[in-house]
Amino acid sequence: MQDDTLNQPGRRLSVGWAVTLSFDVGITCLASLILCGIGLLLPGITEDYGESSEPSSPAALVWFAGALLLLGSLAATTPRVRSAKDGPRRLGCTLSALRLGLLILGAVGYVVYGIVTIELA
Repeated sequence: MQDDTLNQPGRRLSVGWAVTLSFDVGITCLASLILCGIGLLLPGITEDYGESSEPSSPAALVWFAGALLLLGSLAATTPRVRSAKDGPRRLGCTLSALRLGLLILGAVGYVVYGIVTIELA
């Protein structure tokens, strides 16, 4: 006798959650790439050139750590979202939505700060 519970698909995510999660993955990966780019450009901007065997700027390590933290949080929430049980799935979706909101709020805040300090000064 074969167990058919493995062949049954789990509950599908709603379209709203699917769109939110896809934006979350895309924006999280884009933000981590931007953080890595800033970390790579920072030594040239600050003219802090060190030995080739070690990181050229200690401040650049902070940007790389931020990128790793973002990707790590994405990797940590993905198994929860894919879970067949409602509790972990709901928690994973909520954490992804919160991360997406924080990334968008940070980007908007950065743009508004730039407008206020540069354009209006």
